[in-house]
Amino acid sequence: MSLEYLLSSSESIRKVLDKQPVKFVRAIKQETRGGKSEDRILVLATWRLYLFAVKVPTKVEVTFNFLEIRAMNTYPDFQVVIDTDKTTFSLRLQTQEQLDHVVNHINYALSRVFNNSIYAPPICRAEGDVPDGSHKFSPNSESSLEPPKTCGGFSETYAALCDYNGIGCKEEVQWDVDTIYHSQDNREFNLLDFSHLDSRDLAVIVASIAYNTWFTKLYCKDMRIGSEVVDQILHTVSKSNSLEELTLENAGLKADFPQKMASALSENPASVIHSLNLAHNTLDNQGVSNLIQQVCRLNKGLRLLNLSKTSLSSKGVVSLSQALCSSDDYSNSLLHLDLSKNPGVLSGEDATNLYLFLAQPNCLVHLDLSGTDCTVDSLFGALLRGCCADLSYLNLSKNSFSHRRGRDSLPTFRQFFSSAFSLTHVSLASMKVPPDSLRALFLGLSNNPHISDLHLDISGCELRSAGAAVIQELFPRVSCVGTLDVSDNGLDADLLAVIPAFSRHPSLKHVMLGKNFNIKGRVLDEILQKLVHLVQEEECALQSLSLADSRLRHRGTVLVNALGSNACLRKVDLSGNLLEDSGAKMLSKALQINTTLRSVTWDRNNTTGVGFQDVARALEHNFTLQFMPLPLCDIAQAYRGAPEKTEQALAKIQRALLRNNQTQRFSQKQALRLHQGLVTSTAEQVMERLCVRVQQQLCVLKSCEDGDEVQTARQILKEARNSRALYPSLCELAHVLSVDGPVKQRLDTLAGELAKAADKELQVVVDSMVSLCRELCPMSCSAAERLSPPLSSISEQVSIPRSAIRSALMERAAEDINQALEEVKLSVVSYLTNSIVDQILQELYTTHKTLLRQVSQAKRWDDVGTGRRSVRHSRLVESLDFPDEDFGVNLGIDTMAIKKRSSRTRRIRPVSTRMSLGDEPSPSPTPSAPSHSASLTHSASWESLSTLPTNGSPLRHVTHVRPRPPRRHRAAHIPPESVSRLL
Repeated sequence: MSLEYLLSSSESIRKVLDKQPVKFVRAIKQETRGGKSEDRILVLATWRLYLFAVKVPTKVEVTFNFLEIRAMNTYPDFQVVIDTDKTTFSLRLQTQEQLDHVVNHINYALSRVFNNSIYAPPICRAEGDVPDGSHKFSPNSESSLEPPKTCGGFSETYAALCDYNGIGCKEEVQWDVDTIYHSQDNREFNLLDFSHLDSRDLAVIVASIAYNTWFTKLYCKDMRIGSEVVDQILHTVSKSNSLEELTLENAGLKADFPQKMASALSENPASVIHSLNLAHNTLDNQGVSNLIQQVCRLNKGLRLLNLSKTSLSSKGVVSLSQALCSSDDYSNSLLHLDLSKNPGVLSGEDATNLYLFLAQPNCLVHLDLSGTDCTVDSLFGALLRGCCADLSYLNLSKNSFSHRRGRDSLPTFRQFFSSAFSLTHVSLASMKVPPDSLRALFLGLSNNPHISDLHLDISGCELRSAGAAVIQELFPRVSCVGTLDVSDNGLDADLLAVIPAFSRHPSLKHVMLGKNFNIKGRVLDEILQKLVHLVQEEECALQSLSLADSRLRHRGTVLVNALGSNACLRKVDLSGNLLEDSGAKMLSKALQINTTLRSVTWDRNNTTGVGFQDVARALEHNFTLQFMPLPLCDIAQAYRGAPEKTEQALAKIQRALLRNNQTQRFSQKQALRLHQGLVTSTAEQVMERLCVRVQQQLCVLKSCEDGDEVQTARQILKEARNSRALYPSLCELAHVLSVDGPVKQRLDTLAGELAKAADKELQVVVDSMVSLCRELCPMSCSAAERLSPPLSSISEQVSIPRSAIRSALMERAAEDINQALEEVKLSVVSYLTNSIVDQILQELYTTHKTLLRQVSQAKRWDDVGTGRRSVRHSRLVESLDFPDEDFGVNLGIDTMAIKKRSSRTRRIRPVSTRMSLGDEPSPSPTPSAPSHSASLTHSASWESLSTLPTNGSPLRHVTHVRPRPPRRHRAAHIPPESVSRLL
């Protein structure tokens, strides 16, 4: 062929191949059946061979993918014979070099597809005098410059299979795997990432994993997969020697899938599968048994088996149990067993086969038998013998206790819970638990010294009054429980006895109480008040509280109010309580002063756009709340009524939460203001009123001689005035002394030391790198010495910026350290302030009583004397004769501000008057604050109004409709002459 013809044909070939890269083009001879030969143009693309006719414009005579090759033989005279699925091709090239290039290209392409798997077909054989190099090329040889393959060469295998199946290669699939999976070092291939593609495309993707050594997990959940994809999954199982975990949950598998998978595994003795999740698929029972027996023969045994909701029958469980008992490998390897949501499988005598396996010493960590109609109390004998050592998760919900043998099995039931070494989660939810069984559970757990922070779920167990009595009596002794779910148990009024049991528990951190408030009126108020006291207690260890779906309505605002002063809860769930916009308003006020809450769940509360705006405004001043799930139900309802208002409020809420999740914290000045309010608000009110009374008494006694009592009173008044500046002065002192304190100085020094250490480490690393470069490429390194800078001086040129190290220490680490220091300082300041204010109040009260006696004595002297006092002076003396309860103090100064000396002593915000009036009429007191502090809320204006003269109709203040605190003292009898004197 002439050169001009080859050039013209090359252009024609490129047009036919479009964008496919051309790797090799040569003129060859193709031998036909009659012994004749025809001229052809051989073109090798990346994954395909083409034979073009020798004419212009040319056309494709023959083409096939390299994966269609079943054998390839080389012969003398530069001949190669290629056997494919359909026919045989005999090609004769011009030189040995061309023959070697063709053979090497095809072998190398196939090695990239099969990743040098043991299942890669050996297709090249040589006969006659053919150089060895023509068929022994390996991409891993020294002459190969192939870089490490991304994700095990998935993209190359995928492209080859797309070409083989005649479908377009999706670049998005290659990009996702090479970029996302590789950057995250993700070895789990998730078919949900490509659920938008056709079934045929998914089948090719799964087939690409068959010989891939990067991916060890194949995952598909809640996505129906077609027969093409299932066939490729089975092919992958039969070929892969790296696939370890297979999850096909709710994938629409047919009943015969387990049997087919068992056959596929039998063809792959090198399989390393150890985890099978076939949940939510209707499967054949015998096929499952055969599959389990087949997995048992594998190298790693079976570690995880999930057959939840697979329509297992009791006979299927018998076959499964026999398979599990057939080999000791299961006892030594099976960690996770889930047979849940298969009703009736453990209801009869066939369940004893499974109990035999559980009774053997095993290493089960996770056991889920929920919804299997298992007789719970008969199971614990097997668990006691075989599962005490390692069992961590036990779910037996939606089953039942035996009424006949219940009492006989109680000792075993109790002994298991006292002997288990590793329990972290126990669920007995949604079944009727007899009081005796609950008692045995608590007694067993209380005697177990091995476990701690246990999650105990006894929700929906119909405990009612009998169960409440057991909880009240025994639960405070169960110190190993950290999370307790007693929701939906019909406790209702019995919560009055249950909640105090929680307060006596030493390690309870999380409580779920929802759906237990089917009561109204005064009892509900008392229960909510108990909850308020629970979370307000200084020793309370609770971190989260859930009252979801309790339908508390307006009365629930009592607890919302208490959140503002609460200092222990970090998470609260108030969804499903119909609190409406009034509840959102109270939540906004609580969030403005609370600094401990990190998560609030608020939904199904009939909140409109106005309520969301209140919460959004509150979060502008809250810098600690970090998580608030979108209230989807309320958002949908609010958006229909006021879309713009709702959208703006939600955007503000999300911006505030994003800000709070960053390292920036609120300023120390704000922390000071919030903390100071916690410490001094109530105490200052009492002190102010005492100071006014003592000052009035001193005014009355100014004409008398200055005795020791008067001098003491004046000194106490001076100290009381100084105490107002005590808290901010102590905080300012702590701040000033910390500006350039030992911590900052130590961090400065440490920053310098770290910079030197980093430079030294860099120098060692860079010198080692340069030495390795000189060892591998000595000639190039010698030439690189002439560069600027030379290789030998690179270690002197590189260093970490000092600003980066200083920023990491002084801005990040220092911020966390300073925050911890500030919390400790504020606690110390609080203790000092409370202690001093306590003493001042005691002295003021004592001084007030002493001066009151002197004033009374002076009054008697004046009555005996001339009696020429001014009316104003007389009234002043009379006004000083008042009862102790006007101050809310008694001989022990029993006030909330004095009794609790920690930072948790903010007075609970009173319930809004409007909300109180909105409730149904009730003689019960407004549950806005503890009753012993109710008298502290009287303002001075009420005392003035009580002494005003009335003429005609009595005067009424604008707040006369506000509910009054209950009387705690019998009203004093006022003599008629006193009334006539006032008139």
